[in-house]
Amino acid sequence: MKKVLGSTLALAVLLWAMAVPWQNPVTPVMNVWWWRNQVLLLTGLGAWALMSLIMVLSLRPTWLERPLGGMDKVYRLHKWAGIGAIVLSLLHYGTQLSKSLLVAWVGRPVKAPRADWWLNTFRHLAEDMGEWAVWFLAAMLVITLWQRFPYHVWRYLHKLLAVVYLVLAFHAVVLVPPEWWVQPAGAFVAVATLAGVLCAVRSLAGRIGGSRRHAAQVVAVQAHPGGVVELECQVQGAWKHQAGQFAFLTLQAGEGHHPFTLVNADAGDGRVRFAIKALGDYTAQLAQRVAVGQSVWVEGPYGRFDFRQDRTPEQVWVAAGIGATPFVAWLESLVADPAQAPVVQLHYCVRHAGEAVFAQRMQQLCAQLPSVTLHVHHSDAAGPVAAEALLASAGPQASVWFCGPQGFGQALRGAMQRLGRRPRSFHQELFQMR
Repeated sequence: MKKVLGSTLALAVLLWAMAVPWQNPVTPVMNVWWWRNQVLLLTGLGAWALMSLIMVLSLRPTWLERPLGGMDKVYRLHKWAGIGAIVLSLLHYGTQLSKSLLVAWVGRPVKAPRADWWLNTFRHLAEDMGEWAVWFLAAMLVITLWQRFPYHVWRYLHKLLAVVYLVLAFHAVVLVPPEWWVQPAGAFVAVATLAGVLCAVRSLAGRIGGSRRHAAQVVAVQAHPGGVVELECQVQGAWKHQAGQFAFLTLQAGEGHHPFTLVNADAGDGRVRFAIKALGDYTAQLAQRVAVGQSVWVEGPYGRFDFRQDRTPEQVWVAAGIGATPFVAWLESLVADPAQAPVVQLHYCVRHAGEAVFAQRMQQLCAQLPSVTLHVHHSDAAGPVAAEALLASAGPQASVWFCGPQGFGQALRGAMQRLGRRPRSFHQELFQMR
């Protein structure tokens, strides 16, 4: 993720630097007003590069799953690119607002005659539209980071970002310096804008994920202790998934889709199972809202959380709470061919016995897999399990696969660092889509 964000911003800086008339004999004096204009251009170009990247990522492009490590990592990149774009947009707008302050400090600038350019007709309109768009983006940043803001409201506001992008496309094209259009910076703006506009239109038309969306029907509903509801759905059409992948499940059109890991291995019959824990207003009432025979939509599969990518002879699997779901699917897939199972120390960490929804199923599956050793940890009985203790159950070269709360994952990363283990050996499924 950092490489993609860094490369995108580095490209924007390079293109800006190539467009700056450093050696032009008619270059105006490089005073504070000159630098203010360059900061406007640089922050605007950087923000636009990230915004266009966001629009491409919003289409859930499966061709990026391999280089980025899965659709969950694509969403993480989408989130941080969005935060970066909004921060740069605010810097861009703040620089624009600095005019009155600079006038008071250094006096009014000497204005050079503006180039005769047909888009100048729309200049004031583009500036006003850009201002309103930045205020909307700032509000979206606040409510996105405020996790208590209702998801169903946030989802509709988030959809409006495609409209905001089209507004900012007009702003960008009109206000790009005319001389840029014959330089690499202008070519980049043109390509990025075209790609972003096409993605925005596709988003507004409701075409995201359409080719991977399947009609399905709920065939079983089971309520478990601990607020977990397990749904089994029969997917229509051709369906195939790998253990460890997830899918977007739409139960009600008004609520939209939610990502859930598939609990079962693919048996070739189009059956998929989801285990959903009550973590919010919607999921808390799920058992009452869904019924056998209900029509739903399943979009996917997505993700590359797959232990088979790892060639280390020994692995540590850490499942925390509802994060056990991909590991149950892995165990089911290995039962058919136990010889393919690596040497695994599987730790299932829960707060109390009532939360260990998958303990019995895991024990039954592990009994058929001699190379997999299951450890169930109840924190109410033995206290919170230390991250170092989980890692100590395997050799120093063992890889770690984790699914669970973000804080637990950070603790495991920290323990690996303290023990001198390679960061690349840590694999985590990220489910913070917002």
